[in-house]
Amino acid sequence: MINKYNRLVRRYLDDKASDNEKEVFFHLLGQGKLDNHLRAEMEARARIALGEVKRRPVVIWYLAAACLLGLIGVTALLLRPRKAIAPEMQVVAAIQPGGNHAILTLANGRRVVLDSAAKGAISTQGTAKIIKVSAGSLAYTPQNLPESQPLFNTIATPTGGQYQVTLADGTVVWLNSLSSIRFPTSFNGPDRTVVLTGEAYFEVAKNKEKPFHVLAAGTDIQVLGTSFDVNAYEDEGPLKTTLIEGAVRVVKGDAHLRLEPGEQAKGFTLVKDIDTEETIAWKNGYFSFDDADIAAVMRQLARWYGIQIKYEGSPTKALFWGKMGRDLELTQVLSGLDKSKVHFRLQGNTLTVLP
Repeated sequence: MINKYNRLVRRYLDDKASDNEKEVFFHLLGQGKLDNHLRAEMEARARIALGEVKRRPVVIWYLAAACLLGLIGVTALLLRPRKAIAPEMQVVAAIQPGGNHAILTLANGRRVVLDSAAKGAISTQGTAKIIKVSAGSLAYTPQNLPESQPLFNTIATPTGGQYQVTLADGTVVWLNSLSSIRFPTSFNGPDRTVVLTGEAYFEVAKNKEKPFHVLAAGTDIQVLGTSFDVNAYEDEGPLKTTLIEGAVRVVKGDAHLRLEPGEQAKGFTLVKDIDTEETIAWKNGYFSFDDADIAAVMRQLARWYGIQIKYEGSPTKALFWGKMGRDLELTQVLSGLDKSKVHFRLQGNTLTVLP
């Protein structure tokens, strides 16, 4: 029977399980019969991935498990009994994860709450029609109209918000929470320039005749056609530009830096061999931590769940590693961290990290 359970866990984690096997897997996991087998398999895989586990001060096994199970929308944390949640959090109303929330401000000052806007045409701005394509996605579609001066629109996401917009040139932008982008409704000039606060991931449409510029935190990021992430949150230190593919040039005053794929400009310090998957994890729907300190973890949770963070006593020196879906309730995320001996008190929307 033990071997049978081991095979079932391995087939599921390798994405080879049939529909019937998946049904059996979730049934047994819900009854707690696969916990030891799942944990053993995850520990083995983590050792292979990390090399020497003992070098890590803290490894979040539940976060690692959540990453693999979360590939089909289900996590080990989600399936664990409620009693697994720390006592300080049991009486607190569930704090839901963020979602597709944003406000569009048109050139005339009109504000459109995109969450509640119906799908379809929202407005015409200059020579572009604004269309809500789906929940969380907006597109500027050029119309066959006489060319006019471009109008400037802004999309801003609140705490716990994210949104995607396709600009008039075909460039696609994903906005993280507490971010904004200001852009023209058409790109009639010699270049294509947008202004960013917060964080965004760009897939820039190629156009050799019109370079694309992202202005953020006093820095000009210049591209022709490429994919990259810009993190300009004020509480995250120097602006970070991470190149996924193509090439970009980061310019501020007389300083400039050219990036190759897999490189990051942290301010104007070149960092090579960046884990790009971790950098754009937010865009792909999950948290990813790789030797992150507790403050870095809490900043991500604060932006996504709309909570205030406080520390009681000295923050833990532990470092965190692992992944989990951004679709979990806050208490489920905290339950995973609680397994790593980090404890919390949640009162209203204030989360206190305990010593």
